[in-house]
Amino acid sequence: MPATKNPAIQPSATAAARSRVEEDARRLERVSASLEAAQKDFAAIGGSLGTGMHDLRRDVNRLLRDARRDLLKMRRAVQRDLERLQRDLTAAATAKPPASRPAHTVASRPARRTTRKPVASVH
Repeated sequence: MPATKNPAIQPSATAAARSRVEEDARRLERVSASLEAAQKDFAAIGGSLGTGMHDLRRDVNRLLRDARRDLLKMRRAVQRDLERLQRDLTAAATAKPPASRPAHTVASRPARRTTRKPVASVH
């Protein structure tokens, strides 16, 4: 008998999910490159700013550094999600279906009492 495919796992759905995750990774890479370029450009013009702009420059540098760090964390999380998705799909594809149990018959149940117990009357 040929092996049956698991209907819950459809190749098109897994390919679509993988495609979305890879596209998100590419977008995160573009954002990372943009943040890096902004940080370099800001450092280049930093020397020409007046003395009153020192605090602003420090705040913007901190903001860009934090954004790059958060972006790196997000990229790692996306990568872990992709790996988990692939692992789960592989496990689900190789999982065996549950063994069928025999149906219970009515005869296997204990007989029920059909008469009611007498009710004690209180006078």
